[in-house]
Amino acid sequence: MDISDLKKKKKEAGMTNAGIAELAGIPVSTVNKVFSGATKNPRYATLLAIEQVLEEKEKLPFTYDPVSEEPVMLREETAPYAYSARNYDGEDIAGLSEGTRAELIDGQLYMLSAPNRLHQYLVTELVYELKSHIRRKKGNCQVYTAPFDVRLFGDDSTIVQPDIAVICRHDILTDLGCCGAPDWVIEIVSESNSAHVYVRKMIQYQKAGVREYWIIDPLQRLVSVFNFEDARKSAQYTYEDTVPSGVLEGLEIRFRELVKGY
Repeated sequence: MDISDLKKKKKEAGMTNAGIAELAGIPVSTVNKVFSGATKNPRYATLLAIEQVLEEKEKLPFTYDPVSEEPVMLREETAPYAYSARNYDGEDIAGLSEGTRAELIDGQLYMLSAPNRLHQYLVTELVYELKSHIRRKKGNCQVYTAPFDVRLFGDDSTIVQPDIAVICRHDILTDLGCCGAPDWVIEIVSESNSAHVYVRKMIQYQKAGVREYWIIDPLQRLVSVFNFEDARKSAQYTYEDTVPSGVLEGLEIRFRELVKGY
């Protein structure tokens, strides 16, 4: 999608640059430059983030007031990712009741809903494949699943819970979880959390230094691979394809085989 397409989508969505910037997790000045043409060759990740916001607007758990440009919650019972406009920090995360799942991104708190059975099935099967490969190759990477706190930037500014995190640097592992960027993150998307996974979290993962990011869409039977070290290795696969890992050398995931037992 080029700039003209994005401008058309923006007009149809009725969104402001500030609203797009908030959802995409990028500076409003960057969004302004993209739409004004001041930036002649915007970064791929920036365009993708804006595109995802515009395409997923109808699925978001909140909308934007056109006057105040502030987020307005839709009915909370239909929003698996509840959002609050006030700023939060690590103490707020720590103070949540046991069993409550939440993520903190740039001072905003997002409450997570419980995953469904297909989600958990995929996580279990993928972890088995990853751990088996690491053991066969006598590797030193470790695999963790949510709930597992990852302080992406080494502080309490952004605390996320990836579905699967592969961490090869043991020095960033602590008793509280991970204090730094994992090497590889895998998220499983649903109809209700797509903007959160495709936009907010992807931007944060790239900024923090995650090497590779996979987004699995079980409904579309697609796997989107984002290699932040080498964009040429980024690609989208179907479940019929064999998907290679850029972090664990020699590992290939055959999703058609993976889901046979479901």
